[in-house]
Amino acid sequence: MKRPLLAALTASLTLVSPVFADDGLYQDVSDPNSSFVRVVAPGQTVASIDGESVQDILSGVSGYVNVMPGEIDVVLPIGTGVIDVAPSSYYTVVFTEDGQSEVIADDITNSPSKADISVYNLTDSDNVALFVPQANTVAIDAVDIMDGKSIAIRAPLTLDFELRIGDEIVAIVEQVDLQRNAGVSIVLMENADGYSAFATDNSYLK
Repeated sequence: MKRPLLAALTASLTLVSPVFADDGLYQDVSDPNSSFVRVVAPGQTVASIDGESVQDILSGVSGYVNVMPGEIDVVLPIGTGVIDVAPSSYYTVVFTEDGQSEVIADDITNSPSKADISVYNLTDSDNVALFVPQANTVAIDAVDIMDGKSIAIRAPLTLDFELRIGDEIVAIVEQVDLQRNAGVSIVLMENADGYSAFATDNSYLK
């Protein structure tokens, strides 16, 4: 990789100013205080978010559903989660295979010049890191069990990502297409055969 590109990418990964979503995201939303909720539950294909049915969940990651502030239910065949939704916020409800849930507040920007990257740790190991080989830098670090973190970087870019625990590379996600005013979610899982990870584009249900 040429040095100017490396420097630019590294700067993008380290100099990020979180902000709320830009007005374009809210153009079809009647109330500017409304928020967005989704589920991450690999192996599941349907959910109900605040009473709205969500079908055909891709890889267990639903689209964000627009909701109003207040207490709402998120229901899957394996269990139910409850969220106290704040105004103008993003949430992901992570479910384990046995129906336990955890609510994560997502730092989503939907910036016109950046792409959002979110990482969710569905393993039994703490301190998961997202590493970018092309820039030789850590994009997101210290993602604990049943937790998630997000970052916004300048786009468009196509990058490979390594999921690391300590110095060990446990999974690789290749050729992730990052677009402006959009986002990608990366989910790290663990089973008897070891670790695996996948990436999916963020989406919004209307």
